[in-house]
Amino acid sequence: MRAWRWIAIAAMAPVAAHSADEPGCPGCVVEPAISVDAVYTAELWRAFSGGLGVGDRYLDDFALTAAVDGGQLLGLDGWQLFGAMLYNNGRQFSDDLTGSVQGITNIETLPATRLFELWTQWRARHGAGSIKFGLYDLNSEFDHIAAAELFINPSHGIGPDFSQSGENGPSIFPVTSLALRGQMLAGPWTIQAAVLDAKPGNPRHPERTDVSLSRTEGALIVGELDYRSESGARVGAGYWRYTADFDDVSLVDGAGDPLRRNDNAGAYLLIESPLLLQQGSERGLNLFARTGTAESRVNELGHYYGVGAVYSGLEGRGMPDQIGLAVAIAELGEPTRMRWIDAGDTPSRREYNYELTCRFTVSKRVALQADLQYIDNPGLSSSLPSAMMIGLRIEVAQSWEH
Repeated sequence: MRAWRWIAIAAMAPVAAHSADEPGCPGCVVEPAISVDAVYTAELWRAFSGGLGVGDRYLDDFALTAAVDGGQLLGLDGWQLFGAMLYNNGRQFSDDLTGSVQGITNIETLPATRLFELWTQWRARHGAGSIKFGLYDLNSEFDHIAAAELFINPSHGIGPDFSQSGENGPSIFPVTSLALRGQMLAGPWTIQAAVLDAKPGNPRHPERTDVSLSRTEGALIVGELDYRSESGARVGAGYWRYTADFDDVSLVDGAGDPLRRNDNAGAYLLIESPLLLQQGSERGLNLFARTGTAESRVNELGHYYGVGAVYSGLEGRGMPDQIGLAVAIAELGEPTRMRWIDAGDTPSRREYNYELTCRFTVSKRVALQADLQYIDNPGLSSSLPSAMMIGLRIEVAQSWEH
C-alpha cells in the first residue's frame, strides 16, 4: 500500500471536538484547520531471472493531498473536505518483464497527472456514523487490511479478485469515480456501504479523470461488515456487485457474439490478528489472511488467497522498523482456463507471489524499503519460468498545517 494513502486515512479520522484549553479535556489536541501533505515515492527494480525477460525499471509516484476541517475553519462541526492529486511516470515493470497477473508494485500505472480524490464528508456527533460523497478511493476503506500495508505487491492492498472487476476496474488507484458512502459504528461493529459509478475514468483516455454517468454502465454496489475485539483482532466480510451486464468469458450466442450476463459479483473475507509477542504498545507480530471469490463466468480470476506476517518495532542499530513475509495466490477461473486450453495455451491454475520486505526509517521525512519477490507460474502460464526481482523504495514526505 502506498504511503500517501495513510495520509488520506488520517484525514478521515474523527475531528477533535475540544480544544487543548477546554476544561474537562486535558491533553486534547486541536486539529489543524487546513493540512497539506506531499509524498514522493521512487522505486528501483531489477528483474533477475524468469518471466518475460531480465531488466531494470525506475518508477515513481508523487501525491499532493489537502484536508480541510470545517469545524475549525468555518464552525461546521463534523464537516470535512479532502482532495488528492497524483503524478506517475508510467514505467511498466510487470507487463514488460515479469508477466505477472498480480503485478509487482502498487505504484505501477500509465503516465499521468490527475485528480485522484475530491470528496466531502459529514460525520455525526461522537463519531457514530458518517456520509461521504465525491471522487473516492474505494480501497481506502473497503477490502483494506492495516497489517498488510507494509507490502508493495498490489494484491495485499486489494484482492485481485475484486481489482480485476468492471470495465475499467473499480474505483481504486489510479482512477476513481463518483461515490456515495455511508458508515455506522456500533461498539466493536462497523458497517459500511457504497454506491459508485461502475466505470471510473475513460478507458480510451486512461490519463484523464473523467466523470460520466450512464445508465448502461450502471453502478457498483459494495457492502462490508467488520468486527474488532478489544484485543485488536478483526474479522471482516464484504460483498460487491455490478448492476450492468457483462460479456461471458467463453460462451457466445448464435451470431458468435459473447453472451451477456447480469451476475458480475464477488465476496471477500479478511482476518487480522491482535498484536502478538507484544513488547510495548507498538512492538510485536501481526498476522493476516484474506480470501475472495469473483464470478468466473465474467472474470478471468475466480479465487484469491493471501496470508502474511509483519513484525514491527525491531531494536538495534541498522535494524529495520518493520519486516514482513507474505504470499499471494491468484487462481484462474475454470471457464477462462478451458478457453485458453481450447486456444492451444497451457495455463496454470494458480500464480504464486512470495514477498519478503523490510522498511527502515531514515529520518522524520525519509524512509527506505527493500523488497524481494518471487513468482511461480507468472501470468498463469506454465510456459513462463519462475521470476525473481528485487526492489528499493524511497519515500520522502513533507507536511504543512495551519
